[in-house]
Amino acid sequence: MALKPNFFQAIAALTLAYQAYKYIKRQAGLLEKWDYDILAVRLLGVTKDFLDLQIELELKNPSAVSLTVSEFEMDVYLDGIKVGNTAKRGMYEIPKYGSDVLTFNVRAYYKTLGPLLGVLISKIGKIEQVQVRLKGKLYVQTVPGVFAPVPFDITDSALNLYKQFN
Repeated sequence: MALKPNFFQAIAALTLAYQAYKYIKRQAGLLEKWDYDILAVRLLGVTKDFLDLQIELELKNPSAVSLTVSEFEMDVYLDGIKVGNTAKRGMYEIPKYGSDVLTFNVRAYYKTLGPLLGVLISKIGKIEQVQVRLKGKLYVQTVPGVFAPVPFDITDSALNLYKQFN
């Protein structure tokens, strides 16, 4: 009994479908392994009621598929003291094997900080002792039009940030 050509086409199609499935599964795993760096924390201004900070966050995509993220929400802590929160709306496309830098502005009101303001001021000359922490969530597109929340909790020392950019 001879095998018909349709049998070989079916085997080829199954093999191709299996390889495509393995590739997509691998890329989906890489999308879940996105990485980040806190690039900078800058003091933008000081008034009698508040101080303004700027935070630069780099998101890295190790996948061969572009990554779409939106709606960042995070609390900002300096040396364990919550100084404020920030959010960013919009859609941000991180290219395959690439990265993107996002800038966030945080306004910290003195009346909210209360007595903890003195603790922060005492750390001004001791940058090596200050820890920067960003805690929140962002939304990553899983399938077109569907976004899933991804929590994050990033901590780095202010000295590491200072050395990296000076």
